[in-house]
Amino acid sequence: MYDNQVWELTDLPQHCRVVGRKWVFKKKTDMDGNVHTFKARLVTKGFTQTHGIDYDETFSPVAMLKSIRILMAISAYFNYEIWQMDVKTAFLNGKLTEDVYMEQPEGFEDPENPNKVCKLLKSIYGLKQASRRWNLHFDERIKEFSFAKSEFEPCVYTKFSGSIVTFLVLYVDDILLIGNDVPTLQSVKSWLSKCFQMKDLGEAAYILGIKIYRNRSKRLIGLSQSTYIDKWRRDLMEKLEDTIADSTTEAEYIAASDAAKEAIWLRNFLSDLRVVASISRPIDIFCDNSGVVAQAKEPREHHKSRHVLRKYHLIREIIGSGDVRICKIPTEDNVADPLTKPLARVKLEAHASSIGMQYLDTSS
Repeated sequence: MYDNQVWELTDLPQHCRVVGRKWVFKKKTDMDGNVHTFKARLVTKGFTQTHGIDYDETFSPVAMLKSIRILMAISAYFNYEIWQMDVKTAFLNGKLTEDVYMEQPEGFEDPENPNKVCKLLKSIYGLKQASRRWNLHFDERIKEFSFAKSEFEPCVYTKFSGSIVTFLVLYVDDILLIGNDVPTLQSVKSWLSKCFQMKDLGEAAYILGIKIYRNRSKRLIGLSQSTYIDKWRRDLMEKLEDTIADSTTEAEYIAASDAAKEAIWLRNFLSDLRVVASISRPIDIFCDNSGVVAQAKEPREHHKSRHVLRKYHLIREIIGSGDVRICKIPTEDNVADPLTKPLARVKLEAHASSIGMQYLDTSS
């Protein structure tokens, strides 16, 4: 903190409040449970801050898990390098714009100025605005290196130079570097190390629940099937728990509308990444309900679907604009069925094979 010039000692101005502080201690253990590191971190008591006085905005974006999955899939398809780094004491890099005063750290009080307080110049762990100030500072610095922020994912940055492609993903203080040119990745990593204190974690192997398996001939990326299915079902139930459908057609129409909105975001995000040429074509949405396909293409009166809320009819506008197409798929060919219902083993394995799922040998 002294090296980063996090604070300066000063007299507490009249009518200003001081924010409390405390030490947080933690033992880090290895896989066998043996303690190998003792950590001590000085944090502020952010709950003593007052909105509008010593903090204002606190929102800080993080990369969405689906964005990371998309980039992992792109990396697997094009065989890109994936490097992972961690920023040490990331929040100490954020510059404060508010006047925040903190008590001197316990055990490190200045004996010559015991009554003075620390005026914070940088954010510190525990402050309500700490994460936001770090994110804004990182955004400012990374743009100096000619990276552009994605309009549709604020924590994904891109850089293109001819055929050289570089992606950077920020998740709080974790950084992923993805690209097709090792010297370029090395230069970005060196530049980041000069700007921030970095811990190089090497080639990525496990990212936010995504396990990256590698062998000599190909790269397999993904969650286990059961984990992915459980997460997919939870997400679906959270979206639909406030929605009451009067029929199967209405329920599937609502799901198709949500899928169309997701497809629009996916199309825009991939267009920003500029590596998936086919994204310029309409995205196909497959549905095994003929009534839903008909309703999505044009208005039709039907006593079981006449109470559908207007917001779900957005799918008609999306189809009309040519961004997506809704297509009828026979039930026996619906490879999404394993995600929604129990199936006989033969059909389950056939659908799994159709979408490229394979049994993974983890013994090696």
